[in-house]
Amino acid sequence: MKNSTQSLAGTGENGTANQLPSKEVRTDVPFERRRLNLGAVPDNGDFLTVMDMDLTVACNLRCTYCFKEKWNEKMEDSVAFDAIVWFLYASGPVKDLSVNFLGGEPLIRFPLIQRIVPFARRRAWQMGKNIHFSATTNGTLVTDKVVEFWRKWGMGFHTSIDGTPEVQDVNRPMASGRGSSSMVEKGAKKILSYRPETAARATVTPESVGKLVESYHYFRGLGYTNIAFVPGAQSLWTNESNTLYEEQFTQLGEILIGEYRNGNDINLTGIDYAIQGVNHKIRSDFACGAGRGMLLVDIHGDIWPCHRWNKGKESYWQIGSIYNQFNQMVRAELECSCRIGRLEEDCEHCIANTFCSGGCPAENLEETGKVYKRQANACAHMRVWAGVGRRIHEVLYAEKNPTFMKRYYSNGQNQPKHTQHEH
Repeated sequence: MKNSTQSLAGTGENGTANQLPSKEVRTDVPFERRRLNLGAVPDNGDFLTVMDMDLTVACNLRCTYCFKEKWNEKMEDSVAFDAIVWFLYASGPVKDLSVNFLGGEPLIRFPLIQRIVPFARRRAWQMGKNIHFSATTNGTLVTDKVVEFWRKWGMGFHTSIDGTPEVQDVNRPMASGRGSSSMVEKGAKKILSYRPETAARATVTPESVGKLVESYHYFRGLGYTNIAFVPGAQSLWTNESNTLYEEQFTQLGEILIGEYRNGNDINLTGIDYAIQGVNHKIRSDFACGAGRGMLLVDIHGDIWPCHRWNKGKESYWQIGSIYNQFNQMVRAELECSCRIGRLEEDCEHCIANTFCSGGCPAENLEETGKVYKRQANACAHMRVWAGVGRRIHEVLYAEKNPTFMKRYYSNGQNQPKHTQHEH
């Protein structure tokens, strides 16, 4: 087999974000001369299992905290097909693979998704592999046709939704400036009718932290049982907002105890991590799989640790290109830098040290300039999770609550089930 092959796909569909200014596709090689390099894969046996794909950087929302630039630039169709083929080779002997569509808003590229998924499944089958697909969406473009396609191919969703209509409209307005809550609510209900276990991922800001309990009840009313309240823009938090965060999460802890007593199995990310850490007491060396089992291919075909890294100021951490080479040295340095042994915090005496693995390395880089150094407020929020999680465990374990025991303990033994932290 030759070391490279021609790009595999044809023309793209009509975009849906034409109101945004256009940019030329950035690449070191002219588009018509690019060739997929099947040799640009890991060479040390550390193969990939997950690939994020930025299908576009265009988005119909203008979230106040978004870390991505917004313009009318998308992944060329041929790059998308090339990325799938590259991933099949970069995964080596791994049989079960996952691809997550990202953006921008990936459903802007729904026509491409309709073509890429059957293609990928067919090529994977030919190589004795299977690929599972999912998408992280803001929910505004979810239609019955989208859900029908997702159902046909057994695909997953991850929804970005910040809370009550008041919170959502302030944090995540449309590009026009109007609120997005009514559209998101309709989309969320369609998604949950298909996949009830879909997560609601809410970014919490100092301005919205006082609405956490209210937003929790709103999510439960929509039908969510998998909820994540994740603080963003850590450097903007103050002692006052941190105190309010603790107060709100303490209330959520008592609500969660009631949910379990009523037989409702609720996953509240963060609290879930803390409960797992109470008896497990063995934290992972890494907070996530970024740069190791998981990588991002961006709209240009460039390879990054994950979707939060592909920005010019972080170009040092680019791991290569599917059209050029795979930089194993950068990947190895990232793995070394992210190990908890290099953290600069006093982790040994922290209440969260049984489950905290150092936090998101991309967020650490943005906030402190080092992938292994956490921002102080991030540590404060982690300690809140730990304290609330311990309280919930103490109460429900003493009661031998059947729903709680089924979720966190295997066969009634004193070892909780362990799952990987969410990326």
